[in-house]
Amino acid sequence: MSIASRAKKVASFVLPLMIWVGVWAALPHLNLIDPSFLPSPTAVVIALEKLAVQLSFYQDLGATVYRSIAGLVLGMVIGVPLGAWMAVSPRAEGFFGPIVKSTYSLPKTALVPLLMLWFGIGSTTSILAITLSTVLPMIIYTYHAVQDTPRILLWSARCMGTSPRDVMRLVQLPASMHGILTGARIALGFSFVIAVAAEMIAAKVGIGKLIFMFGENGAYDYMFAAVVAIVAVACLVDALLVMLTDYLLRWQGRSNAEI
Repeated sequence: MSIASRAKKVASFVLPLMIWVGVWAALPHLNLIDPSFLPSPTAVVIALEKLAVQLSFYQDLGATVYRSIAGLVLGMVIGVPLGAWMAVSPRAEGFFGPIVKSTYSLPKTALVPLLMLWFGIGSTTSILAITLSTVLPMIIYTYHAVQDTPRILLWSARCMGTSPRDVMRLVQLPASMHGILTGARIALGFSFVIAVAAEMIAAKVGIGKLIFMFGENGAYDYMFAAVVAIVAVACLVDALLVMLTDYLLRWQGRSNAEI
């Protein structure tokens, strides 16, 4: 990639953020929002600097990231095999399909109080809520990715005497990796959202609990600083996942994530 292309890509990322920050800074000055409820970007940066020197802040941040990644991994471990099985087995699709369709639109945060009663306050409740929110997109993306495997690849493998198990392992799963990893990226966003929401209700540590405490006490500059911190970390994890996707799919000769 040339220097001009890199500069253009960086500018296309930075410019919308600058516009958004400018709008944010202007709203209180225009009296459209009470400044006491919407701190300025400068106040948020100062609060973030103060949080950055506290060890407990990194413990909260680490707890949220751990729960998000753990729930995502469990969702993938369950969702990918199940989605692939449903794609090749009418019986599996007939049994699990109605369950997936009926529960996909269910707000997963609604289950947090129930999970809290079963498993108490802590990481287990948050991780299970995240797993439930990530397993469904993984099932759906894997299902469609496996079903969309080019028929010519399947015909060629079967004509060469490849067993059904080897067709799945050697043909369908490699051909489906783009869709599966795209589903993983979508599920990653769900994992951070549910992690923060669950921590507000059923956790003693975590960025969600920190955001709730700051908001409850009226420390809105610190609340926004915690939000900015977890957004930055989520963007970093997403960028790492994009890099991993491009590396794993380098044999396809194309980039798999434009945004």
